[in-house]
Amino acid sequence: MNRTHRRITLGLGIGAAAALSTALLALTPVAAQADAPADTGRAPAHAAAARTAAEPDFADKTLRISYDNGYKFELRFEGADTAHWKVLAGQDPAEGTVKVRHREESPGVHRLKWTEADGTTVEQVQNWNTDTVTAVIEFEQDGAKQRLDLKGTFDVVC
Repeated sequence: MNRTHRRITLGLGIGAAAALSTALLALTPVAAQADAPADTGRAPAHAAAARTAAEPDFADKTLRISYDNGYKFELRFEGADTAHWKVLAGQDPAEGTVKVRHREESPGVHRLKWTEADGTTVEQVQNWNTDTVTAVIEFEQDGAKQRLDLKGTFDVVC
């Protein structure tokens, strides 16, 4: 392999790595933008890498969530990707463990999604700046799809 060919090969390898890095960062664009300096709108490369590696606010925490309609839940996170939920009030007793998908929408604001064992889907937005939460819960009842739009607050139990 001659010297010119090695440089081209090396250049292609670096290009592929850059493309992969760009593709991976594209999966979490909000996290990368959250650290951006106000004057440029661009995050330094080291800040974006640190941001994507950091645990979200809810990781390893237990929350008590109170919705405006009287529903109360306990939500205990094991890391950031697993949660155990438990009905405390407003519904028949129930609980379960779910895998959680999440992303940070902006600093301190997290969007979480999960599907429960019975097919119920939950999309929840936790705002750690204001200790508020909104949720959309979709489930089937009597053969028809139902949707609940909820607003409430949360407290960190531990």
